[in-house]
Amino acid sequence: MTCRRFRALGTLGVVLLLVVAGVTPAVVAADAERDAWASPASSDEATPVAPQTGSEPSLHQRAIAARNPEPGSVTLTFEYEIPSSVTGLRVAVPVVSLDGIDVAGMDGFERTERGYFLWDGETDRPTVSIRMAVSDSLSEGVRGIERDDWALVSEPQTRVQVRTDTQPVRTRSFTVADDEEGYARSHLAYLGPHERRNVTVADEQATFVLGADDADPTRAIEFLRTANEHFDFGTQRDASTVFVLPLSGLEEGPVQAATVDSAFWVGATGLRLDETGAVFAHEYVHTRLGAVGRDDAAWLTEASAEYYGRLFAVNDGVGTYDSFLEGLRASEFAPDRNAVVLTDSETWRGTQAHYDKGAHVLAALDAEIQRRTDGEHTLREVFEGRSEPYRDYRAFRTAVIDVTGDASIGEWLDRYATTDALPPLPEHPRYYVAEPSLDPDGDGMASGTELDAERHPFVEGAATDQLADRVTAAPTGTADGEGTAPSATAGDEATTPTGTGGQAPGFGGVAVVAALATLAAVARRGE
Repeated sequence: MTCRRFRALGTLGVVLLLVVAGVTPAVVAADAERDAWASPASSDEATPVAPQTGSEPSLHQRAIAARNPEPGSVTLTFEYEIPSSVTGLRVAVPVVSLDGIDVAGMDGFERTERGYFLWDGETDRPTVSIRMAVSDSLSEGVRGIERDDWALVSEPQTRVQVRTDTQPVRTRSFTVADDEEGYARSHLAYLGPHERRNVTVADEQATFVLGADDADPTRAIEFLRTANEHFDFGTQRDASTVFVLPLSGLEEGPVQAATVDSAFWVGATGLRLDETGAVFAHEYVHTRLGAVGRDDAAWLTEASAEYYGRLFAVNDGVGTYDSFLEGLRASEFAPDRNAVVLTDSETWRGTQAHYDKGAHVLAALDAEIQRRTDGEHTLREVFEGRSEPYRDYRAFRTAVIDVTGDASIGEWLDRYATTDALPPLPEHPRYYVAEPSLDPDGDGMASGTELDAERHPFVEGAATDQLADRVTAAPTGTADGEGTAPSATAGDEATTPTGTGGQAPGFGGVAVVAALATLAAVARRGE
């Protein structure tokens, strides 16, 4: 899971739709029991139907979401289909220790002193139900949001252990209750009236859950088609889901979107893609990359989504080239305009610097890689095909060197990631052509052909002299173009981030939530 972002400068929270989803310690058996209890291997998330019976035993967990008669809470029920080879089952739902989350009922389980739910060994389909408090405010809810006729909740993680001679495979599904109107996928559930639109884009089934009456996914589908064909980082998805919530434009100010694995939510305006900073493109990148870095590389998760979200959007003809550059250019970090060191999260806490400076640095790094390799390699190769986050900045630095084949680029990167220096932002369009076969300016000539003809690939009819290299205004530094960009003056308007803040849905807490979001992403990917 990962978290999304917020436009209002100084607004530090509202990240995780569910701080609990995936952020749980592993269940540890007592020393004397470790050989008796074992965690079954997990498969990919099951579709919202019962799994097919195969040759190997399967332990299936079905999570069921339902609204309650009284507003302010939702109920999640975990139902288990247990193969005959399993003689013992115990379940941990760590979120029940949090305020506002209670056990609503059990059937076939009893709760032990250590907090586990222990199967009685007889009930065919035992269940554990929990009741979670939710809010009607995007800025206050920490576990979900509920309005008069709809709700959005996230599935908390559980830990399962079994006693058995034959280890089963653990499968999972997330559904809504039979008497509920709604749709669930990838640990997110929308409860309420909606329309669904299914489309196939580059062999991926995309489902738009349209809770907003005025939602038009046409442009978003076009973007998905281009992105899945050209910008997927080598990450193949069988399916993805976009939940479009019935939010007003004003409500979308604090929190604009959130991603959990292969699903994300946006408001109706998030489908427009009318500017390169569109949240839809930002969240798309999160569904491909997830959590990108840990520890002192944690900034990479939002920086990569911000940079590539804007890059892919402009290559799909979204917005203007000038607005694309302006959106990437970092100059100050509200609210305090403090110096920011990307590898030191304390320096950017309370700002969107990991988005803003992070995206600026990655854009400059991408151009630097291209310059040093004569265009043979790009930054995307550092991220493509990865299944795990970079464990720290050193691991990311090593990968950049490996792709470039030039050890000195490590020193270049250190300057801008481990100090408060900011590199000049390259402005020549050749560094930003993500796919030379596309025609983002719609003039009938592909980007690669336009570059060969010394034409601007993003501006229709641009003259040759508009392709001269430009750099961020008056950087100071060495003759090779490195340097620190000047601080913004009092009259400059700060560039604000566009997506959300990580990968996990989001409302609620700040510093802790940002960290939990990254941990949640890692936990989900590691299952």
